[in-house]
Amino acid sequence: MQTILFEKKAGVGMITLNRPEVHNAISIELVDELSQLLEQCRTDEQVKVLILTGAGKSFVSGGDLPQFIAARGREQAEPLLGKVAAMLSTMNHYNKPIIAMINGSAVGGGCEVAGAAHFRFASQKAVFGFIQIGMHITTGWGGGTRLLDLLPTSRALALLLTGERITAEEAKSCGFVDEVYPEDQLREEVERFAFKIAAQPLTGIEAYMNILKWKRAGLDQEERIKREVAQCADMWGSEEHRYVVDQFLSKGKKG
Repeated sequence: MQTILFEKKAGVGMITLNRPEVHNAISIELVDELSQLLEQCRTDEQVKVLILTGAGKSFVSGGDLPQFIAARGREQAEPLLGKVAAMLSTMNHYNKPIIAMINGSAVGGGCEVAGAAHFRFASQKAVFGFIQIGMHITTGWGGGTRLLDLLPTSRALALLLTGERITAEEAKSCGFVDEVYPEDQLREEVERFAFKIAAQPLTGIEAYMNILKWKRAGLDQEERIKREVAQCADMWGSEEHRYVVDQFLSKGKKG
């Protein structure tokens, strides 16, 4: 891959967007490579959780301007924007959790990429901003829709309508970022959290991601509960389940 670095360790896949010379701007080539990698990891049993970050001092600066500005009007722009939006939707509905490790600037499209992950952990030096409105456009990769789902309506609208740049701590206080760490501790803390997830059975991880998917699909609570019960029933009594229960019961008898 030309635009992405990837490594696996103990169930955790680390994806690094590797275009530091343009602050990891999203190009069509990067979208193609990331989409391909996500498809590979979907069925890779050695990957239970993914971390997404950027090389250098930026997370994602937005879209690759020479590529995107070349589009004129809806006929040319919609397929281009839709391609990125589809990739971010794949992330958002992925069968394994994705953690955005926001190591630096995440403005414009960078916020849209971060918003498609399931968790967002940021460096104290990270900067956020849905700055699209000042460029006479709006979010075009689904980021506005996701932000309105993530945050209270008035707070999401304030970020979208003002184009305000905010610090990592401000992003945390409004609910967009989960945790903020010093720059030199970010990777260690994110990996600590990721390894906790990766220590769990893949079947359980994917099952909980299904429950999230059903909620996002708009299914009513009773239908989601029925599916949750059925899903658990399918897992019940497996060899792994029985082993853990037997171990528990054996300890109880010894006590």
